[in-house]
Amino acid sequence: MKKKELTFSMVTTKGGDHGESSLYNGERRRKDDLIFEVLGDLDELGSFLGLARASLCEKGFTKQDALIQKIQKTLFIIGGEVAMPPDAKQRSAIKKITEDDIVFLEEEEKRIFDKTVIEPLFTASGRNTSSALVDVCRTISRRCERKIVAIISAWGWDHLSLSQKYLNRLSDLLFLMVRNLE
Repeated sequence: MKKKELTFSMVTTKGGDHGESSLYNGERRRKDDLIFEVLGDLDELGSFLGLARASLCEKGFTKQDALIQKIQKTLFIIGGEVAMPPDAKQRSAIKKITEDDIVFLEEEEKRIFDKTVIEPLFTASGRNTSSALVDVCRTISRRCERKIVAIISAWGWDHLSLSQKYLNRLSDLLFLMVRNLE
């Protein structure tokens, strides 16, 4: 299959020059809309996960690399759900988060928990660069979750409930990963 070649006009559309951007279904909204706040935070989380992956790869942590890569792909799915209003006719065509995605995180949490000693006190991360980067990801995940809760609460977008649950589990998993790396 031949890859589609990008043109400059596809990258620089100038469509956002007046403070608006498009949702997945083409609907235009202001760039300071809560949806774009969530999408920006998800993008930031994915980028920091990439930085954490790079750090872990340099140290030979291949299992964590594969886990984080899978998480990054799931974040793209969550982004698609956030960018698609529940009443959009195209909604049925997009991939959606499932309970299986959440079960996967819970199984990974259990696997890491079983081989990690966790002190019963607050600890600050930073014993190494990798754990500190994963901890930054944990905090961004919490922010993403809070903003999705805000969308669900403000607009009744209950279709994002599984995404909110996924981000809650993700921050737990990242907490355990930090403790394990330290």
